[in-house]
Amino acid sequence: MPLCKLCGEHMHQIFYFDLNDDRLADLKAKELTALPLFSCLNCSMVWEPQYFKLSDGGKSIQIINQENTDIWIQDEADKLPVPLPKTNIKLIEMKDEDIPTNEENYDLAFDLFGSEYLCRVLGAPLYEEVPEDLECPICKKEMKYIATITQDLGELELISVVDFQLGEMNIYYYLCKDCSVIKTQIQGT
Repeated sequence: MPLCKLCGEHMHQIFYFDLNDDRLADLKAKELTALPLFSCLNCSMVWEPQYFKLSDGGKSIQIINQENTDIWIQDEADKLPVPLPKTNIKLIEMKDEDIPTNEENYDLAFDLFGSEYLCRVLGAPLYEEVPEDLECPICKKEMKYIATITQDLGELELISVVDFQLGEMNIYYYLCKDCSVIKTQIQGT
C-alpha cells in the first residue's frame, strides 16, 4: 500500500477481490487479476477524491492525484491499525431488498447497508447524490462504479477483528478498466 501523504502511514487495504471469481467478471481487465479497495482511514485524505493507478495485476498501487485540502489526523487511541487485520469475507448475491427500485426500497437498502453488510460490489449504487465527475484522468472516458464501503453500524457484529468505524460516510470506488485507474470518493450518510 502507498504511504498517505497527510499522516505518513501506509494506506488501509480494506478489501481485496480475486478477479478470477466469475461473479466479478465485469471488473476483469487485461491488466487486472485482483482488485484492492483501499484508502487511508486515519486522516482527512479520504474526504476528497483520490485517483490511483494499479499495475502488476492489481498488486501495485501508485498515487495519481489526491485533492485533499483539510488537515485532520485521527487521535492515536482511535486509529484503525495499519495494516488492518486480515479476515475472510463472503461474497453473496444481493437480495431484492438490497436493490433500490423505488423510494421505499431505497430507504430500506440504506438501512441494511452497514447493519447487514459493509460492502456493495457492482449492481446499483446507493447514492445520496449522483456524482458528477467520473472522468478518468488519463483517457477521459467515464469510470465504472465498482463498489461502496460503509462502517459496521453494530458493535463488532460484521467485522469482528477490528472496530470498523468510518464516521458517517460511504466510500465509493470507480474503475477505468482501460487505464487500470481507481477513483475513491465519499458521500456523507
